[in-house]
Amino acid sequence: MGSAKAESGQNNVKNPVKPYGKVILTLKNKLLPEEKLSPTPSQNDGLDIETETDLRIYGCELIQTAGILLKLPQVAMATGQVLLQRFYYSKSLVRHPVDHTAMACVCLASKIEEAPRRVRDVINVFTHIRQVNSNKTIQPVILDVNYIQLKNLVIKAERRVLKELGFCVHIKHPHKIIVMYLQVLGYEKNQKLMQYSWNYMNDSLRTDVFVRYQPETVACACIYLTARKLQLPLPKNPSWYSIFGATEAEVRDIAIRILKLYNRPKPNIEQLERKVEELCKQYHDARVKARGNSGNNTPNNDSSSPNTQKTAGAHNAWGGFISRSGSHIAPPVSEKRSRSRSASHSPVSKHNHKRSKKHRSRSRSPSRNHKKNHKRRSYSRSRSNSPHKTSRKGREKRRSTSPVNDKNDRYIDRYDKYDKYEKERYSGKEERERERERYDEKKERHDKRDDKYKDKEDKYREDRDKYKKSKHEKDIRERSKDRRR
Repeated sequence: MGSAKAESGQNNVKNPVKPYGKVILTLKNKLLPEEKLSPTPSQNDGLDIETETDLRIYGCELIQTAGILLKLPQVAMATGQVLLQRFYYSKSLVRHPVDHTAMACVCLASKIEEAPRRVRDVINVFTHIRQVNSNKTIQPVILDVNYIQLKNLVIKAERRVLKELGFCVHIKHPHKIIVMYLQVLGYEKNQKLMQYSWNYMNDSLRTDVFVRYQPETVACACIYLTARKLQLPLPKNPSWYSIFGATEAEVRDIAIRILKLYNRPKPNIEQLERKVEELCKQYHDARVKARGNSGNNTPNNDSSSPNTQKTAGAHNAWGGFISRSGSHIAPPVSEKRSRSRSASHSPVSKHNHKRSKKHRSRSRSPSRNHKKNHKRRSYSRSRSNSPHKTSRKGREKRRSTSPVNDKNDRYIDRYDKYDKYEKERYSGKEERERERERYDEKKERHDKRDDKYKDKEDKYREDRDKYKKSKHEKDIRERSKDRRR
């Protein structure tokens, strides 16, 4: 038994169990590490910290305004802003525009908080906000190609956000936590304290505090700021926030980050967009340049190499040929086709052809090989002697004797037909012109008749009116005479 255990122990050492990779998603690991926070992807692309902060604030403001216009709950707006902050710590603002990401975050947040909105409504609202901010005339969104393109971009951006966040989109908001902490501190009836704390919390969504700290610590910082503003006493020894697991350094850092928002000047959005466009252009130019350099250094562009045709391109997933080097060289011809064509031109190729046949006969059965060879002979285009040569000559004679296959006669017939067609067409044109002339003449006659009839009608109406008038006058006279009598 002891030896068996020893053997099993040795086997375990030799063949250890492979550790499988796994992704752990909990509510506690939603904070980003320090390595992700300090050099952001936007800063790596050349964007300075101030511009990045302004763009983040602008994106969060867009989400807040759009949420109000779409009548979303405040929780959905808060979720969208936190998603935006998280996303731009894994992707650059230079490569992914703020507008598209903000729209995607609104759509995603509305679904998460069970108040879904259509992509069309989101696009309409964002277009309206942009028109108001730029003081343009408010116009409805036209459902054209640009609209469809924008809609597709928003859907793609939503998928990208989900992918980058690893589908971990749960966010714990400190709204309820603030109410609970105030109940513990005995200030639950102070409506002003509660409202101000909520306001500070909503403003903190424009910063990145929810990516850096736990929501309990953010709630403590909001209560701390409100108590200082309203000059309300809170326990100091020990500190009241230490009960809730927050430290003084964390609370002060969050408070400073929130207060910095109020001292920031309002950014010019057009200037920010210009900066981003310039950096985006530089990024694309560098990318194209890098591609060009990598393409020139490859052996595909080296004309001296003997295998240029083989290495010039690559086959794509559908089996088609793609030329990478720019010179669209055809793919290498398969061996089966090349043998039948090149066999008749040189004696060396014939010899190689025979050798290859012998080599193939080892792997295949003789009957199958015979069938294949027979097939190849019948469809071969080589000038070698074949049993079908006489039949070809017979065919050629038949073709030469048949009058239908004579090219000159065929072309003459075609031209004759074309001439007939042209004549018929032009003759038809003349007849149409004549019919038109006849129609115009008839129309003139009818117009003259109509004029005559109109004159007669006018005369008749005048006579009738005169008669009526005279009769009416006569009746009036007779009545007046009767009255006198």
